[in-house]
Amino acid sequence: MKQLSLVICLALLAFTGCKKDDAGDSSTGTPTGGGTSSVPSTFTQKVLLETFTGAGQPQCPDGFVKLDNIVSANSTKAIPVYIHYSDAMEIAQYTTLQSTFANGLAPQFPSGMINRTPSLSMVIFNRTQWQSNFDVAKVKPAKCGLAIESSISGNNANVTVHAGFNEALTGSYNLTVYLLENNVSGTGSNYDQRNSYNTVTGHAYFGLGDPITSFKHNNVLRKVATAALGDAISSSNVKVGGEDIKTFSIPINGYNSNELYVVAFISKVGTTATDREIMNVQRVKLGNTQNWD
Repeated sequence: MKQLSLVICLALLAFTGCKKDDAGDSSTGTPTGGGTSSVPSTFTQKVLLETFTGAGQPQCPDGFVKLDNIVSANSTKAIPVYIHYSDAMEIAQYTTLQSTFANGLAPQFPSGMINRTPSLSMVIFNRTQWQSNFDVAKVKPAKCGLAIESSISGNNANVTVHAGFNEALTGSYNLTVYLLENNVSGTGSNYDQRNSYNTVTGHAYFGLGDPITSFKHNNVLRKVATAALGDAISSSNVKVGGEDIKTFSIPINGYNSNELYVVAFISKVGTTATDREIMNVQRVKLGNTQNWD
């Protein structure tokens, strides 16, 4: 009888431990090792918020507030990326995205794209337009989804991305993979955040200084593992139950491996600023696996 009681207790402990693990942040994922399951019949529609920002742009702290509000209220659906301009965190992707999606308009800071989906012939929106366009994007039916496996080997990140489909889609589609870093800071104007709201009573960035020294920049786009606008997904895989798998090795020397995340997304290929869109997106902390969801 004592042995039976011990077995029951151990089983209950194991069950409780599984529940605690399942309750974790969905963007963190689970430790690598379990792999991914087969392509499911349904996916969660998630939304990529690509925001143009810069340490030297004084209006950007208000963009931080607005984006944080969207993400905190939609933690399982909103995936933010900050694409920097004219500071130490700028990479070539900034120029590529501006030239592809600005539609001839001058850059504004902060501004951003919501799943690269157009509204009123624009794809890049000012910060007052983010919430309404996000609300439209998040309720669209998901026609595809992603799973990500990742691990760290020395100074390299090993990433395998699974793109799955639950219906046959017309057109061509690409997979894009981003590497992001959190808590990026440094000294001087290339990192210190200019702040127009230092004297604006009631603002979240009131009294923090202008510039804000030792500012911690989050969701910073560090690298693009694919071509800038993505690598082609085989048309033969864009069907019910179809799966396209791509593997990448990404150098991560110079970055804090504990603060790195992988973001992968499927986008429809187009020829103009307004005939492309992101179909779905997934995020995971580097070193973990994010299964389909």
